[in-house]
Amino acid sequence: MSNDYNEYAGNNRLYKISQNISWFFIITLWFNLSFIPLFFFFLFLEPTLANIVWYLVGIIPLGPAIGALISSTIRVIEEDDFSEPGKDFRRYYKKNFLDSLKVWLPYLVIVYLFSVNINYYFTLAESQYILLGYLFFLLTALVTLYLIPVFIIQMKFSFRYKDLLKLSAYYFFTKMKLTIGNFFVIFIVIFLLLTISEWLLLAIPAVLSFLWILYNFSIVKDVKANFVKEEE
Repeated sequence: MSNDYNEYAGNNRLYKISQNISWFFIITLWFNLSFIPLFFFFLFLEPTLANIVWYLVGIIPLGPAIGALISSTIRVIEEDDFSEPGKDFRRYYKKNFLDSLKVWLPYLVIVYLFSVNINYYFTLAESQYILLGYLFFLLTALVTLYLIPVFIIQMKFSFRYKDLLKLSAYYFFTKMKLTIGNFFVIFIVIFLLLTISEWLLLAIPAVLSFLWILYNFSIVKDVKANFVKEEE
């Protein structure tokens, strides 16, 4: 009896491990489909500031894909169920499509405006203008960090847009440890992409999402405890 139980437990653990690994692999494949329009523009357009609008257009599908990735990750962390990665991703992609774009499109517009200013001030010789370029670079980083709680809250809960922005700002400033940690994660990812290969971005989305959401999961728990009414 003991041997049978040990064999069952071992097989069950092996099945669980293989299921978890397949979840990361399949979710990554589904997420990478959102890069197809961007690859198209990379093939036919030179990477210049004049073409940045087209690159931003190519990145638009990435927003709903990030929303689906975040929602799928939150679900597996809460329920410890890695059994339906493809189904989860497709379901959340459709469910949160418009909500994702409400967050993603304004972000892309802001990044475009900041990028134009960064390029303009960096091309000027005067040092004071170069400092303005670094200022816009810093603002881009801050907006990107602010986007993290916005996306996490929006993909899990339903708030009015104005309340979403206020609530995200609240966590951005009150959970400064998370904000600083997110900054270092972004820095490390960019460093790895520049030093190893940009193709690494296609291999790590699901792993990065899982670790990132797990690190920021206190936001989800805090919103649920303090800003969401329990259903009777």
